[in-house]
Amino acid sequence: MKKFNLFNNAGGFVLLLFAFIVYFKTMQQSVSFWDCGEFISAAYRQQVGHQPGAPLFIMIAKMFSLLASNPNMVAFWVNLSAVMASAATIMFLFWTITALALKYFKSKSSELSNEQFVLILAAGTIGAVAYTFSDSFWFSAVEAEVYALSALFTAITFWAALKWDATAENPTSNKWLVFIAFMVGLSIGVHLLSLLAIPTIVLLIYFKKYQKITFKGVALALLIGVAILGFVQYGIIQYLVYFASRVDLLFVNDLGIGFGYGAGVFLIVVISGLVWGILYSIKKGKANLNLGLLCLSFLLLGYSSYTMILIRANAKTFVNVSNPDNMMSLFGYLSREQYADKPLIYGQYFDANPTSLENGAPTYRKGKEKYEISGHKFSRDYDHNSLLPRIYSDKPEHIAFYRSWLGLNENDKPTFNDNIRFLSNYQLGYMYWRYFFWNFAGRQDDNQGDGSNRFGNWLTGIKPVDAMHLGNQADLPQSIISNPGYNRLFALPLILGLFGLTFLLYKRRTDAWVTLTLFFFTGIAIILYLNQTPVEPRERDYAYAGSFYVFAIWIGFGVLAVEEFLRRASIKKASAILAPALCLVVPFIMGKEGWDDHNRSDQNVAHDMAINYLESCAPNAILFTNADNDTYPLWYAQSVEGVRTDVRVVCLQLLYNDSYINQMKTQVFKSAPLPITMPEEKYVEGVRDVMPYVDYGFKDSVELKDVLSVMLSDDNSDKVEMQDGSRENFLPTKKLRLTVDPLQVIKTGTISSAQKGHITDKVEWEYGKNYVSRADLAVFDILANNNWKRPIYFSKGVSPDSYAGLDNYLYTEGYAYRLLPLKREKGDTRQKEELANNSAMYDHLMNRFHVGSFAKAHSLDPESRRIANITWDNFNTLALNLYDAGSISQSKKVMEKAMQNLPLRNYDVTDTVNKYRAAYNFYKLDDTKTANNLLINATSFLANELNYYASLSPENQRSSVQDVQRIVSILEACKQLAVSNGQQNLANKVNGIYNKVSGRLIFSLEG
Repeated sequence: MKKFNLFNNAGGFVLLLFAFIVYFKTMQQSVSFWDCGEFISAAYRQQVGHQPGAPLFIMIAKMFSLLASNPNMVAFWVNLSAVMASAATIMFLFWTITALALKYFKSKSSELSNEQFVLILAAGTIGAVAYTFSDSFWFSAVEAEVYALSALFTAITFWAALKWDATAENPTSNKWLVFIAFMVGLSIGVHLLSLLAIPTIVLLIYFKKYQKITFKGVALALLIGVAILGFVQYGIIQYLVYFASRVDLLFVNDLGIGFGYGAGVFLIVVISGLVWGILYSIKKGKANLNLGLLCLSFLLLGYSSYTMILIRANAKTFVNVSNPDNMMSLFGYLSREQYADKPLIYGQYFDANPTSLENGAPTYRKGKEKYEISGHKFSRDYDHNSLLPRIYSDKPEHIAFYRSWLGLNENDKPTFNDNIRFLSNYQLGYMYWRYFFWNFAGRQDDNQGDGSNRFGNWLTGIKPVDAMHLGNQADLPQSIISNPGYNRLFALPLILGLFGLTFLLYKRRTDAWVTLTLFFFTGIAIILYLNQTPVEPRERDYAYAGSFYVFAIWIGFGVLAVEEFLRRASIKKASAILAPALCLVVPFIMGKEGWDDHNRSDQNVAHDMAINYLESCAPNAILFTNADNDTYPLWYAQSVEGVRTDVRVVCLQLLYNDSYINQMKTQVFKSAPLPITMPEEKYVEGVRDVMPYVDYGFKDSVELKDVLSVMLSDDNSDKVEMQDGSRENFLPTKKLRLTVDPLQVIKTGTISSAQKGHITDKVEWEYGKNYVSRADLAVFDILANNNWKRPIYFSKGVSPDSYAGLDNYLYTEGYAYRLLPLKREKGDTRQKEELANNSAMYDHLMNRFHVGSFAKAHSLDPESRRIANITWDNFNTLALNLYDAGSISQSKKVMEKAMQNLPLRNYDVTDTVNKYRAAYNFYKLDDTKTANNLLINATSFLANELNYYASLSPENQRSSVQDVQRIVSILEACKQLAVSNGQQNLANKVNGIYNKVSGRLIFSLEG
């Protein structure tokens, strides 16, 4: 065993080094999309990220950021922390597989043969390397996200449980259980995935402690495990803070003692109780009580990382989401109160009507001297309910999806069978098993799935299997075959893993059930608990990587299964070498197929996008954005690299929070406070959360300041009576106006004096929503009181209703629209996408924008492709507007820069639209050769797509009706563009494309 331990330990470190090299070579070099910008910003300045927080992750990332030689390298080093955590996860996976394999061989013989020695190490290696190259884990391994560190804690937790299992007879073995408790406590400060290992650990303990295994015993062990999991997730993480907040409420509101003292007393009582309990257990010799209290103490010690959230929230940092600066707000932060509740066991269908509404316990906010009631929790009863409700959301887009997915007509009432079908087909089938097969069977492309056979599916590369799965016998189009995410694994990892699971079930049934339990709780159980609604903003496969980790264990055992098969086939001498050699094909093909879409070493689009967003704005601008990719990279650019800190980024989703509005009223970096005039008491939580629109019959537009004064008035005569008899503020008209002083507009540099004649005397618009939220109220306040002193921009990424109806006055200057008080000529029907402030936009695109990252990247992920299309749109729009304005040479320079720096590759149909527009511009600029090449580029791609759809059955064509019609319409536009520019040969080629498929297509070229 000494020799085995030496090689086993060395093997783990070799796998650590191997995984580190893989992830380091494919690592994102700077900030990436989604939450990474927020996490890096939070780490660099020790700030408070979104609920429920990740304080330990932020503190560890801060340590890595200190290694950066300059701010531009901070993202690199924080990303490297994920690489190191991921590599360590692979090491612990290797040791986990070898520990389980050693248990199997030692159950047969106390001494290991050389063949067994080799097989154990081979199983660990192949399983670990397979997981190294698994799609979902690899994605999170190379960027600054919590999932890499969370996976490490989960791996350590399960490995430690096996260490306890191997040494359970030793009197000191329980130290591993205390260690596990500490790891779980620490992991709370990163992500809650490690908690899901608790039922598995309890089951492992049951199998070890009891010789006679019964169904009742297993069920009871799992029940106890789930109870402990619930106790930690709710009793410790949430309700410990809840009870502290209640004691603080008592001290502040009833005893008149300052904020925080009650929570401090509660904490002292808890610690004192634990110390007394531990001493008592020692004195009385109560070993189990002692173990339980020690585990609880170390769990709380790990959980104490959350004190960082309280401390930094009180420091009012630049990123301070939800401002959890007291025990009341910290409880809301931890319980994710900003997210809507989801029914799990019993609840309504989407078509249900509320029958009653009951107020519950009051909610509180921190006032100046006391905690103040901000509202009440409430519960609704409905007239159409179900057990295990899965189709519950009443949002219009969700209802439409439910009906479409389930084949329900508008008047059909959903049934329990529909409910279970949605659970089975969508939540499990589409939002779990699809991801599972991505990792172990193969992937169709990297596009987000929309429920059709066309995007985001799994495939194997085995034609009969794929044809059956995708519903047709057609060859795949070039857009899929050339997609970076087109990964054909031929289901080899899946087959090997299933062999391994089968082997375990026959040879080590208890270990099989232990791993199956972990697989269930880190995969299926998450699906059941999250109860996902459809129309997610991104794919969610990263959430289930824990269950894919377990499948990698089974892949390792697949080596033992193959070896036994070979041995039984009379290949005894070579089986211990031949089996690993054959199984090496699995991780090899996973690495080969996955490298291109996971290699982000030359990917810098998110970083440059953030700079371009900020450089789209004039000095001291106010920029309204959406969350995630619209905001987080910008936070990174400003708070880490110090880019354009004069621009105030206002995230509209966060503007619903009163503390965020308070932050907007303060100086941040070089940005002065925003012109928000309403005092805090006018918009605190529970006051003016949402105000309804009530039409008061105004025929003409009303000055925004006057409307604002009505909405902010505390006079009952300025309020409307609600159904419950209360009186609330309201929006009296949707027809709004800002009176414009031309001299002020020129004085502030909003409009040049040369354009004085184009300035309108009033900006009039119609507000589009039937309510005004706290965020809308803040936007109105800024608009009403800014008086054109600071440039106001809206990101191109915000939802249409976020423009508040101001579309006719929004002019693009890059990635953002600027609010400008310019007249529109009578009959001018141009949309905001066509309006540009040419001089400013030319300076931004030609002198300030960073667009070289598109050309440097070997391939672009879907979000980068979206940004590339926005950038193409900017260049095309500016070039056309400059041409129409007579600035021919500038127009030509714009298009030349676009051709040099922007991607010409067509990833999907959307890309061809911008190539068409570019061709249109080049025809105008008399560059026929370039225009023809662009049209040929676009039409060739479209021809391949159309040929694919034409090969489908009429039924499948009808299910793709919008896609087919769009391709046909673009081809028609290309043909007309060629004809209008005297390129008849090119037009004939387009006709030829259509004629080749017309007999098989159910749509005509004319649409």
